[in-house]
Amino acid sequence: MSEQTKPKASIDDPWEDLVISLLSVNQYSLEKTYQHAEGLREQGLFIPKNLVKWDQEGILLRLKAGGCDRGEFMTNLFALRLANLGHFVGGKGLDACTKVLLGKDAKAIEALLLPVNGVGPKVIHNFCFLREIPQKR
Repeated sequence: MSEQTKPKASIDDPWEDLVISLLSVNQYSLEKTYQHAEGLREQGLFIPKNLVKWDQEGILLRLKAGGCDRGEFMTNLFALRLANLGHFVGGKGLDACTKVLLGKDAKAIEALLLPVNGVGPKVIHNFCFLREIPQKR
């Protein structure tokens, strides 16, 4: 992926990479999702504290406002998955989750994220790819 297709925040942000990874499934590439990164960023969807406090409907509206509208069913599904992530982070603790996501241990990341309803192997693969974390096959 070239630098032009992967705009980054001013800091190294695993949450941005995680949200992008979660939205880049079902035949939708990382490159296509990154076309909406600025809009998603402006809507606050890369801020985990927001995901913790927002409900599915609030996330749905923000996904659409951020330019990430893939039809009613899929956008609603992504809103649910992001709400599930927020609920998980709220229960597990933001600091604990961030520590694992900033690490380079693919197994620890997988162990952290797979219990989240809506996060599967493709999301883990995308996240590790974006974070340049080697994965064992």
